[in-house]
This record gives sequence, structure tokens and C-alpha cells, in this order.
Amino acid sequence: MDRTQIYLREGQKKELAMIAEEEEKALAEVIREAVDQYVNSKKYSNKNYILESSGLWKNRTDIDAGKYIEKMRKETNARLED
Repeated sequence: MDRTQIYLREGQKKELAMIAEEEEKALAEVIREAVDQYVNSKKYSNKNYILESSGLWKNRTDIDAGKYIEKMRKETNARLED
């Protein structure tokens, strides 16, 4: 584990200290958990989901991609016109 010095606003430190006390954890552990949640939220952003799903249907023969996209566009346009 690497030691890192950070600056927190007074309110942030108080809130984190309250959480740490409630959960009977060290302040550093609460901060590590918060950082993990933040990193995971960024790791699994919409952009990543889009990139990971690219090519999922490439081997499917039961769907005509062009017709499917055209149908979706027509439905979207109809909703937008309303």
C-alpha cells in the first residue's frame, strides 16, 4: 500500500469521520472505499459499455442490421414529432 497525503475540506473530513465512527473503521479505510467506488463508477461508464458491446451481433444471421436500425430511427423520429 502506498501512503498518500490529500487535502480535504473541513466538511468532507467531518462527514468521513462520522461514517468511519458509525462503521467502526479507520478513516483511511473509508477513504479507500470511497476512492474504489469512484474509480469503479468511471471504469464502467457508458462509454465503456458501448465499447464492450461493439460487435456483439456480428455473427447473428437472424437480424438484418440495416432494417433494425431503420426501424429504430423511424420509431425515434415518430416519438420526436409528437
